[in-house]
Amino acid sequence: MQPAPEPGVFPDTRWSLSLRLRMPQGEQSVAAALNELCRVYWQPLYVYLRRSGHEAETAKDSVQGFLSYFLSKSGFERIGPADGRFRHFLLGALRNYLVSEARKRQATKRGGGADIVPLDIEQAEEMFQVEAAESLSAEAAFDRQWAQTVWTQALRRLRQEQVLRGKEQAFDTLKPYLAEEAKGGYTQAAAQLGLSPSAVALGVHRLRRRLRELVLEELAQTVGTKSDLDDELTYFLSIWGK
Repeated sequence: MQPAPEPGVFPDTRWSLSLRLRMPQGEQSVAAALNELCRVYWQPLYVYLRRSGHEAETAKDSVQGFLSYFLSKSGFERIGPADGRFRHFLLGALRNYLVSEARKRQATKRGGGADIVPLDIEQAEEMFQVEAAESLSAEAAFDRQWAQTVWTQALRRLRQEQVLRGKEQAFDTLKPYLAEEAKGGYTQAAAQLGLSPSAVALGVHRLRRRLRELVLEELAQTVGTKSDLDDELTYFLSIWGK
């Protein structure tokens, strides 16, 4: 069991660990932490490039090439204490990478063509097409997809918890109510679950509360300080508003 952090000390998360240790060579835990962050949060980069006018295949190659570079020692060395939020760092690093690659006129991507992070391009493209009609800037599209990813990750973790507790059916029935208020009450869900409407309402309340906690935990993995976490939560709520 991990000891509790000292009062006033922000505990190590995936990103804060990366910032604190600054990627010393051979630090496998840091490399694994960054790899996990990139695995989860690459889709906002793809959406950003598509919104910027890149074709789907070009966006895919650029994201994979960037991640191959970023998850190398060269990428690690560029991380500094000022990079308090992974979201900001990731987008800025992608822009710098694209400028650098354009200058070098490289036709082959780093990493020898190996997919360092598996990319589900079909899913990312589907999400892009859903929002393509909206008049969003590339930066706004990136932030919207970032918020979507945070929400999806938290919802996935909540479902896993409920499955382990043997409440998979109940969760799947109540999931639609987690993002919005029930229209017409909980009568239908209560009938499906064999519960009273008041019991269902209480269950939804508890799931929503736990989901908010998981959202906060997910955000904490992408910031370096408690102050950054407070600001990031405020920004997330301004975008997502659930």
